[in-house]
Amino acid sequence: MRNRNLDPLEDPDYTLFIRVQDKNGATETALSGNARVHIVVQPNLWASPGTITIKENLKEDYPHIIAKVQSNEPDAIYTLVQKERELIFPFQITEDGEILLTKELDREQKEMYTLVVFAKDNHDREVDPPMEIHVVVEDVNDNEPVCEHEETLLEVQENEPIGSIVGELKVYDADKEGTLNSQLTYTIISQDPSNVQDSFSIDETSGTIQALRLLQRREQKVYNLDVRVSDSDFSTNCKVTIKVIDVNNELPLFEKNHYDTHSLPEDAEVGKTVLTIKATDADEPNTGSSNIEFSISEGNEGDVFTVETDGQGVGYVVIAKPLDFESHSTYNLTIDARNPEPLMTGLDYGSESTATLSVSVTDVDEAPEFSLNILDVVVPENFTKGSVLLAVEAKDPEKKEIGFKLDGDAQGWLEIDAATGEIRTKQKMDREILENFEVTVTAFEKQNPEKSSERVVHVRLLDVNDNIPKLITTSEFLCMQNLKPITIKAEDGDSDPFSRPFNFTFSKKFANWKLTQIDDSSAELRLVKKPIKEGTISLKITVKDKGGMGVPQLFEVRICNCTALGYCYIPPHGESFKLPVGATIGILAGILGFCAILFIIAIKRSKKKDKKKQQPEDGERNPMMKDAWWCR
Repeated sequence: MRNRNLDPLEDPDYTLFIRVQDKNGATETALSGNARVHIVVQPNLWASPGTITIKENLKEDYPHIIAKVQSNEPDAIYTLVQKERELIFPFQITEDGEILLTKELDREQKEMYTLVVFAKDNHDREVDPPMEIHVVVEDVNDNEPVCEHEETLLEVQENEPIGSIVGELKVYDADKEGTLNSQLTYTIISQDPSNVQDSFSIDETSGTIQALRLLQRREQKVYNLDVRVSDSDFSTNCKVTIKVIDVNNELPLFEKNHYDTHSLPEDAEVGKTVLTIKATDADEPNTGSSNIEFSISEGNEGDVFTVETDGQGVGYVVIAKPLDFESHSTYNLTIDARNPEPLMTGLDYGSESTATLSVSVTDVDEAPEFSLNILDVVVPENFTKGSVLLAVEAKDPEKKEIGFKLDGDAQGWLEIDAATGEIRTKQKMDREILENFEVTVTAFEKQNPEKSSERVVHVRLLDVNDNIPKLITTSEFLCMQNLKPITIKAEDGDSDPFSRPFNFTFSKKFANWKLTQIDDSSAELRLVKKPIKEGTISLKITVKDKGGMGVPQLFEVRICNCTALGYCYIPPHGESFKLPVGATIGILAGILGFCAILFIIAIKRSKKKDKKKQQPEDGERNPMMKDAWWCR
């Protein structure tokens, strides 16, 4: 027994001398035998070639050999699969174990492949353990830098300090990150207008643009830059537009600081606009200094409301979540107007940039509400009849009395208590009839049944071992000329673990029959000795499921002579026709009576002729007597 790995270059061959003794070698008279075992340490040929590196876009004649494997079994059959099971698999393996690449690889499409090689014999049995081989696609610089936007738009406020960051130019390279192939260099190659001194610089490695001087909007409102972005082999030009915007020295002003109280019914739809608000800003239009954003800063408990805006000073207060009079009937909202750009130093937002709004929620008669949105029940199919399956909870927001009803129970298994909402079983449930079903529970106001809500209850029945395995067929015939085995099969309405595999046994011993298991649902019945006559044999076979449940079942085998087609021979006219005993006796009595009458008539006629004629010779017989003779 090998207890360590052996190296064929370092370990010698081994010769083992083995001795065996009877009587445990405990006595002097014990006999013994000897054997010699010679062990040759050979190299393991089934070795992985290791990680294979292949350059992308490699120019070769394809298919191209990239590695070779060799099994310890000379006649092994090789197969090659991809561990990731993806559609693209440009690899093959030859019958000699050569691994082939069938086409050029693209690292940007897939960076690594994991190959699995199998070595099997002619019976599809593995002769060596599966071997994993990793193929890494080496990156080459085959992608040029790409500008994220056709034109990058940036803004900077006038009088920003020298060195202030204006923004960043976004460029990406599809080559491998962290290598020279994707390392980018940024350079400003032109600035428009060109008649002013350089106003901006760009970081060569990050693309961050900074201001080189104080910018005045009155001098120039827009600057256009052309930036060259390069890697080690390629370059591209990107356009950058920088707007010098006015200093944010004006506050947003509401058209009015208090809006009247607005009333909403609690069933108002989500998304409904409650009010339109407006504000203005005197800074330069269409800039971050003049655009206005609205937000609710106070009074919005539960985030029931929100303000939508287009940024141009118009806002819409809308319902974001359902209203509920019973939980909150009044909202006092504080709405702020703010600019995306920060205000100039020394200027702060005040009351002129804030407005208030009161919203009153009015009560409406609402339908009852269920405590749960999802009602799922999982119970065994032998759930006790009359037990509570589920207690459905619901209440009316206005505290009105409610009732319950149940619909959709096609099997008639369930019932609901109209007052409490308890769902009970009224009939035995059966998973083999229906495993999953749904019923609808309705909660309604008793005084106003139109106010109602519905919930679907999903019921799943778990299997119990309440079905025995049954033979699919209970009879078969067997030809005396050819005693072929009979295959018997069973089925069970239960599911695992109360179903297959089945166990087939004779309920009592049958000397001339043998029963052998084939698989988890069938067995083979075989007659051991050839029978001497036809007949029908009744066998008792017990089939048990995985849970050990099963009963003896009758299986009849008709033994018969068969035709050339292999079917039992049946006489052309079937069985002989036999009348009932009563009918047979009646017919015989009728025939005897009829013969007696004919005999009496014949005697009388004979006496009359004797008076008229002479006695006939012994050899002659009266015709009438002839007629009556057959009755004797």
